[in-house]
Amino acid sequence: MGGKLSSWRDRDGDILETGLHSFFGGYDSLHALMRDAGIAHHVLWQPHTLTFAMPPGFSNRVGAQAVFEEFHFVDAPSPFNGVGAVLNAKYVFNAFEKLLFATGTLPILLGDHGYASRQDDITYSEWHRRRRMSEHMLATFFAPMALALNFTPVDKISAEAMLRVMAYFASSKNASRAGFLDGPPVDRLIDPIAEHCRSLGQTIEKDARVAELLFSDNRCVGARCTDGRVFHADSVILATPVHDAARLLPAEMLRDPLVHGVGKLTSSPIINGHFWFDRPISKRSNLIFGAGTLLPVHADLGQASAGYEWRGKSFIEVCIAPADDLIKLDDDAIVDRVMTDMHKLYPLATKESLVKAKLVRVPKSVYRASPGAERLRPGARTPVANLFLAGCYTNHKFPASIEGAVRSARHAADGVLEFAGARS
Repeated sequence: MGGKLSSWRDRDGDILETGLHSFFGGYDSLHALMRDAGIAHHVLWQPHTLTFAMPPGFSNRVGAQAVFEEFHFVDAPSPFNGVGAVLNAKYVFNAFEKLLFATGTLPILLGDHGYASRQDDITYSEWHRRRRMSEHMLATFFAPMALALNFTPVDKISAEAMLRVMAYFASSKNASRAGFLDGPPVDRLIDPIAEHCRSLGQTIEKDARVAELLFSDNRCVGARCTDGRVFHADSVILATPVHDAARLLPAEMLRDPLVHGVGKLTSSPIINGHFWFDRPISKRSNLIFGAGTLLPVHADLGQASAGYEWRGKSFIEVCIAPADDLIKLDDDAIVDRVMTDMHKLYPLATKESLVKAKLVRVPKSVYRASPGAERLRPGARTPVANLFLAGCYTNHKFPASIEGAVRSARHAADGVLEFAGARS
């Protein structure tokens, strides 16, 4: 259970995860679910600050040391709290770049969501340059954001995907504030939600791998598992990654306009790195975006969350991206490359201080938000009246994320209830 939010323990008892997950303040549907399940208290909120780490020579600051730029959101209504954070930046933007940023992002700051939707045919880097914003800003600020968002570089990600996130995070005061769980996801989120479902009378089958969906009279009547068991249903929600949905939906259905995008969307590979050190190599507990490195988004969970059981020392979890080429390499080669970049940001991160490193590879992670992909995202409905789709790839006007997954589930559940009401 948990899908892309899974966690487990290795032979040493240390925690491994499929990805580094942040619980942003703007994740309204997710937080509502956590409140319903009685687990909202498991989120450890960090200061409302976005931190960008730059290796020596990568920022406007002269010197041989890495630079950590902290964008402190000011106490003002959105989007002015974010504007204040940018204006107070010291190293990433100079005064002229700040002016270009303000004028370039004006349509987004004004909340024009239709504008964002019209930018799906171009990459973010193309859009950025058309708005006459600087190359330095693209490399130091937006490049790590794109990799954190979709594991896709700025010259390959849809401008709409990026702009939609920017618009959403500018829509409410605390939308961009990050938090972490006070322990691994399976203990603090997945198992408690499962137990909440059981308390409401639901049954969960954890060892029931679906081989095929079953249809009769233009209805989905259930599913057959790989072990031969058959589950019958009045309605079915197919909640899988997009590549599994493409495998399970009938070929003729994939030609229907409602769901044809399922067979055309591709997925981004990701490598989640876990690095345990015998000392604190960082003093920061917040989410960090690493510009110009293989650490585009990372956090020291040893400092941020006692539940990760590495208190007083650093346990760095990092989404290693882009992973298209790296995923072909062996673990030692990837760890060496990441450690080289990590040492540039954290001089205490050395082979001598590293206790161990573990990698988790996900060859097909979230859908790849390439230009044109946003319009391919299907809704919850399919050509079969009682079959619905859920998953962060579906079109809920939000990027692939925990929030997107919960939103998609709500849309699918609404479809089930509407279908049941129509039959009664």
